[in-house]
Amino acid sequence: MESKTNKIIQADSDALIAAVFEIRTEVFVYEQKCLPSEEFDELDAQAIHFLLLENDHPVSTGRIRKTDKGIKIERIATLKESRGKGYASQMIRHLMQEAQQRYPEQTYFYLHAQVEVMPLYRSLGFEPFGGTFIEADIVHQAMELQLN
Repeated sequence: MESKTNKIIQADSDALIAAVFEIRTEVFVYEQKCLPSEEFDELDAQAIHFLLLENDHPVSTGRIRKTDKGIKIERIATLKESRGKGYASQMIRHLMQEAQQRYPEQTYFYLHAQVEVMPLYRSLGFEPFGGTFIEADIVHQAMELQLN
């Protein structure tokens, strides 16, 4: 039986950012039919990107940004063949830990969850606020988490 080793790294080189964009293209553009112009934005240059590697192969990604409100968690994506292994939860926990180390004064986290994925975020302590809205032709719900 093959043993899997997983690690999360910051995507801090052109090659690693290319891997981030490949995952997002596969998940958001091809699978969910989002327009590339909606998926890739000027905020990519401001965000801090991460990759989850399964046996050194990039399979999941996410990014964080510090905003006027707090820390925004964005673009959580896992390749289809790697779903169901808890990678999205691992990524979100890692993003929050990284944000706390980088911005210790920030205790407010928020995100725009696709409605179908809300249970994942709820399991990590996020609660919905406001009404649902459409983003990239997909129904979303704003969610937040305030750390003490």
